[in-house]
Amino acid sequence: MISEEQLKKWASAPDSVEMARIKYTHEEIRKALSKYLPVEDIKTKFNLSNFQYDVYLQGSYANSTNISYDSDVDVVIELQSVFSYDLSNLAIDEKSEFSKVYPDSSLYTFEQFKKDVHEALNQYFGVEIVYDKKCLKIPKNTDRVNADVIPCFEHKKYERFTFYTRNKYIPGIKFYNTDTNEKIINYPKRHLNNCEAKNKDTEAKFKDTVRVFKNFNKKLKLKNILDDKTAPSYFIENMIYNCSAHTFNGSYTDIVLKNFQYWTNDIENGRFRHYICANEQDLLFNDNTWNIDDAVKFISSSINLFQEKI
Repeated sequence: MISEEQLKKWASAPDSVEMARIKYTHEEIRKALSKYLPVEDIKTKFNLSNFQYDVYLQGSYANSTNISYDSDVDVVIELQSVFSYDLSNLAIDEKSEFSKVYPDSSLYTFEQFKKDVHEALNQYFGVEIVYDKKCLKIPKNTDRVNADVIPCFEHKKYERFTFYTRNKYIPGIKFYNTDTNEKIINYPKRHLNNCEAKNKDTEAKFKDTVRVFKNFNKKLKLKNILDDKTAPSYFIENMIYNCSAHTFNGSYTDIVLKNFQYWTNDIENGRFRHYICANEQDLLFNDNTWNIDDAVKFISSSINLFQEKI
C-alpha cells in the first residue's frame, strides 16, 4: 500500500519556483493586452461606449489544486462590455423587460475579439501564437510556462430580471470552437468560489485530496494504464467535490480509503450518475463532459495502484 508519507508529499502544493513562472506568464499576458489591444479603435469601429475586460487564471492553477509540472496554465480573457445570456429561467414578463433594456445586439463579434487578442499577443511576445480552435497557445520559455489563452464573452444566466433584480444572474463565460462554431459555456468563477467553500468546510483537506488523486492519475498514465482522455484533472476535481465532509477526516490514508468507499457505494446505489460539477450548473456525466465508464476505470485503477497491485 502507498505510504502515508508519499500521500502527504502528493498532497502538497508545487514549489515556489514553478508558481513564480505561472505568475509571470499571467502578468505578461496582461501587459500584452494593455499595450497592443487597439481599444479606442475597437470602440469607434463597433460603436462601443466602453471596453472592459478581465484577465484571470482558470482551472487547477486558479484553484490551487495543481501538482508539480501540471498541464498548461489556462488564462481567461473575459470581455465584459459585450455579454451573452441565458433567459430560460425567466417568466414571459421578465423576458419582455430584458428586451426593453437590451434591445440591440452588439456589432462586435466573438471572432473579431479573438482575432484582436491574437494579434496583440503576437506583437508583444514576438513569436507565433498558435490560433487553436478553442484557445490561443503561447509557448513556454525559461521564464514562463505554456499558456492556453481563452478569449471569451461574459455570460449571464439570469435567475430574475425585474426593475429591482437586473443583476440577479449566475456569472459565466461563453466562447466558440472556431472550427465547428460550437458554443462553449463555463462557470469558472462559480467553480472557484464553490471549491474555496468546500476547502474551508473540510479544513483545507479538499484541495490536498484533489492533488493526491491527480498524482494517482499521473502515475497511471506513466504506466500506460490510462491515457490523457480517460480522467482529465478537471473531472477528477469535480468528482471529489461530490464527496461529503466526513470523507476528508483523518490521515491521508484514511481520506483516500473513505473516498474510494464513497464512490463505490454511490456507483452501487445509482447516485453516482447524478454527480454535479463544482459550478453546480452542469452534470458531471453527460455527452459533453465525462462518461461513467471512464470514471469507474480511473477509480478501479487508482485502487489497484494504492494497493500496489500494479
